[in-house]
Amino acid sequence: MFESINITREIIGNGASLLLCCNGAGELPPELAAYEGKVQCVYVDPPFMTGGTFARRRRFGQKGWKTGSPAPEYPAYDDRFPNREAYLAFLRGVLSNAQKLLSPTGVLCLHLDWRASAYARILCDEIFGEDRFLNEVIWAYESGGRAKRHFSRKHDVILLYAKTRKYRFDLTKVPLQRSAARRNHMRRQVDENGRAYRSIRSGGKEYRYYDDTPVYPGDVWTDISHLQQRDPERSGYATQKPLKLLDRLLRPVVQEGDIVYDLCCGSGTALVAAQTLGCRVIGMDMSPEAVLISRSRLKLQNVTVDAPCDGIAALEASYTPGEGALLLTDFRANHKAFPKTERAFDALECWSAGYLEDGRMVTLQHFHRSPKHQELPLMCILPENLPNLAVQTVDAAGRKSVFVWKE
Repeated sequence: MFESINITREIIGNGASLLLCCNGAGELPPELAAYEGKVQCVYVDPPFMTGGTFARRRRFGQKGWKTGSPAPEYPAYDDRFPNREAYLAFLRGVLSNAQKLLSPTGVLCLHLDWRASAYARILCDEIFGEDRFLNEVIWAYESGGRAKRHFSRKHDVILLYAKTRKYRFDLTKVPLQRSAARRNHMRRQVDENGRAYRSIRSGGKEYRYYDDTPVYPGDVWTDISHLQQRDPERSGYATQKPLKLLDRLLRPVVQEGDIVYDLCCGSGTALVAAQTLGCRVIGMDMSPEAVLISRSRLKLQNVTVDAPCDGIAALEASYTPGEGALLLTDFRANHKAFPKTERAFDALECWSAGYLEDGRMVTLQHFHRSPKHQELPLMCILPENLPNLAVQTVDAAGRKSVFVWKE
């Protein structure tokens, strides 16, 4: 039988990347002291001081992951602060931690909107120095409603600051096709080799711009769409940003093997983009659900995950130690938002199997639902006679439980 226990830390592989449930504006946990001055990029997409609360939708069961419905709604995060001073104190803490963590070649990317970007610019000038300002990137999009009493506010602001003058930035890593770039008044022609170009004469000289040569982004980005409701990237987490946006931000700054840190990781988009570029990642968020959503989106090869254990679920399984065969037979977890279902495992979103060692769970096998894999495997083969067998579950509401096998 399995007995519920309180284990917060999980190790997968060598555990080199980190996902931690803690406040990115507060004092950094002791285990992160070794990373001060070693992080190549810190991306922060904090609360925007909207004064509201945000929800997340999580698909429920095999049908939900196959069709998109049912997908109950749960609280995601609270963007309410007592006043502006409290918000700016929070933002100051985040930025101070970012400044400590960045390496001499590192770059900060701070993602906000019209509500706080002006105040953030002043804070960044104070903490990093006015001469460390690199860019105010405008990400413009078309989604959402339309204002009637003012021009619609349809852009976010991303502030880029360098740690030192030795910062790394290679714009050639993010080329755009010239044919896709904005057209201008220059006349289009074809040269003797059949290559299309546009030209302009200035000072008695002709300047040619060939369609098949790249151009590079400026600081106003209109070519990256906001995530649509049925976009396959969507995790259900409110205010999730598109991978294409994070890829463009990170590529000029990072190289394979660098460390990328997200102090408010939310749905984990920055971490996924960084991992795709071959980087180690560190993500922090005050929300346990955010940490676990990020876990579900990452390649679980070498990651340490630390998130609270609710211990509210019940698990039944059969285990044959001599064969290492583990079969889940029943799972129960209740939530007021869960739809009625006759399928016992609909409430289970993902599970892992491994063993306990030094007060943490070492994961050997992990399974989670996705749009491509809607049905969860319920059986796995582990090493024979594995001591301290443990199973971790995450239910459809994003709550974690850990169980240890008792003879």
